[in-house]
Amino acid sequence: MSDSSNQLPGKVVEVMVDSIFRKNGIKKEELKKNLSEEQKQMLKEMVEDLKKQVDQFNNKKTEEEG
Repeated sequence: MSDSSNQLPGKVVEVMVDSIFRKNGIKKEELKKNLSEEQKQMLKEMVEDLKKQVDQFNNKKTEEEG
């Protein structure tokens, strides 16, 4: 994949996470201060999982179109 296609899943994840934070009244700055290292690691893993899911979805759509 090209760099631009790798950036798309990251952007989708960012939008999703930002939307969830806004819906729940969470400010990123406050969140960063109040998270334990374990919670930070869990969030990183969740983001990576979301990226993989977006990649799988994109690959499936590409295969169906091709």
